Amino acid sequence: MKNLTLLFTSIFLISACSQNEMQSDDSAETSLVEYVWHKAGPEFSAENLAMLITSWNGMIDSMDCSGMQGANILTPEVANEGYDFIWVMLWGSQEGRDACWDDWTANQQSDWDVKIDGIMQYDLDNVYLFGWTIGQMPKVENNSGQFVNSFNFCNYNEGFSQTSLDIFKDSDNILGKYSKQLQHNPTIIFIDINGNRELQAVVKALNVVYERFQPRLVVIKSSSFFNYLYDNVDDNSSNNNQKKEEEEEGS
Repeated sequence: MKNLTLLFTSIFLISACSQNEMQSDDSAETSLVEYVWHKAGPEFSAENLAMLITSWNGMIDSMDCSGMQGANILTPEVANEGYDFIWVMLWGSQEGRDACWDDWTANQQSDWDVKIDGIMQYDLDNVYLFGWTIGQMPKVENNSGQFVNSFNFCNYNEGFSQTSLDIFKDSDNILGKYSKQLQHNPTIIFIDINGNRELQAVVKALNVVYERFQPRLVVIKSSSFFNYLYDNVDDNSSNNNQKKEEEEEGS
């Protein structure tokens, strides 16, 4: 059993789509991560939290929780009205997760409620179970024992699903069902992945398009990309004008 360790983290980068009740695919077991929102109570302190972590580890070890692969605590970089920190549990399968929760609810929860009284409070209306995939590998390996996350809660638009997302992530299948209808690569492409999408995602989509199709024209709907180009064009124009003035003065 991997015990819970106290880990303070900040918000940075990971995208996920979730729902409180996650439907699992019985044909294949998938690793899951679960977030339980918590609020600190009037008696909350680092010492009391450490005490509760030790108690929680002992309770988990006494249970049939072999499906749990680890746990940690996330704290937000910016104060959040919904929670003060998030209790995170890693599961090897939906079946193992459900068995552990059933055992906890029947045999441990009442004792836990007494232990945490005044120190912290969990919110069972905000328990989120995620399937996860690696979206992008880090450029530099992190060996610090800490990490940073950010989350984007999202829903698929009508007519789209996880398959649609997988197709987009695979540049060879980016056109999905339409790829078979094309006799030649498109020469003009419009990119619309939400006008307020972060610049990094827009640049990634642009790179995929150019690598896959080599179009002669790409039209992008993106405020972040427009602002990036506008700022850099202004800087380059200023530098070029300054250089030109210096050359004229020198002559």
